[in-house]
Amino acid sequence: MENAPSDELQRIVGFCRDLDERCSERIFSSFVATALLCESLPLVYDRNFLRVEDGNANANELATLADRIFEPAGMSHRKVVADSAEAGERLTPQFASLGWKAERVIAMVHSGSVEQERLPLVAEVTSEEMLPFWEEENRNWVEENRKSHPESDELVRQLTQQNLLVERKIDCQYFARRLDGRVVSGCQLYSRGGTAQIETVGTLSKYRNQGLASSVIRRAAWEAFASGHDLVWIMALEDDWPKALYAKLGFSPVGRFYGFTRKPSQA
Repeated sequence: MENAPSDELQRIVGFCRDLDERCSERIFSSFVATALLCESLPLVYDRNFLRVEDGNANANELATLADRIFEPAGMSHRKVVADSAEAGERLTPQFASLGWKAERVIAMVHSGSVEQERLPLVAEVTSEEMLPFWEEENRNWVEENRKSHPESDELVRQLTQQNLLVERKIDCQYFARRLDGRVVSGCQLYSRGGTAQIETVGTLSKYRNQGLASSVIRRAAWEAFASGHDLVWIMALEDDWPKALYAKLGFSPVGRFYGFTRKPSQA
């Protein structure tokens, strides 16, 4: 995979930066990094992090800066994000030496070909109808990660509220499959300025391996292109299986993002 800053990747980086800033309640900018805080959702790592700005910054100074900003805010986790591949690859061994967890996330762009006739069972729904689905999905995730996220009930609430926060900051649509009278699989479509991101894809465990997630992703992509967006993309962890599914659905990698996390249990 080439990781040169193509036009597509530059648009994706700009889209992410814009959305993250819209969802922030406080922003602290410096030459080294930008701190984005959402103090009403302090347990949600993706809403409270440092974004690397100086490509030559090292892990020690970024970790020190994170301590200086997030400790007074009462947050015990630390997260640093790099949307530059060069900076991310250089920082990965540095953060590993500090005991932080490193993740590579792939940005994947859709080819632009979606067959609408294969999507009759996928419905566009409201966030209100998605709420019980999000709550169950988040609760299952928290249960699976209880050791590193002990604040289970409050974390479930904050993860669910994050979806509603995003809805207030950018155009959102929700696509879902219903079975047994409820939403059992769904995704979100964020869109702005010709760019659309498919996000928060999930299926309740009882209903997996039936092609439900694939169908909601295809519907979201079709809707994005039909409404005039020319760049439709999705994120996937590099070391997890969904990237292979997304490839089968027409997505190809264009670049990487990097996340470095120190959880409270590592402090």
